[in-house]
Amino acid sequence: MAVTPDILLVIATIVAVFSFSSIIGAWTVKRWPWLAMISFTIAAGLLAYLHFELTDGLTPLDIPNAFISVAARLVN
Repeated sequence: MAVTPDILLVIATIVAVFSFSSIIGAWTVKRWPWLAMISFTIAAGLLAYLHFELTDGLTPLDIPNAFISVAARLVN
């Protein structure tokens, strides 16, 4: 079973959102969020890879469609 772009898009989106919130949280207490910055960079790199790998590129509507597709696979 190969990893589909939908699964990678969901993983990258979740990691990017959580790491971005960690970056904001660390900056409010005046600390350097090294691990969150590294995680955000990896997620952004994965999103860039997916954008260049897909034939049409990524559109904003691809993200909710990917979440729906992955949720449907988990339920089924």
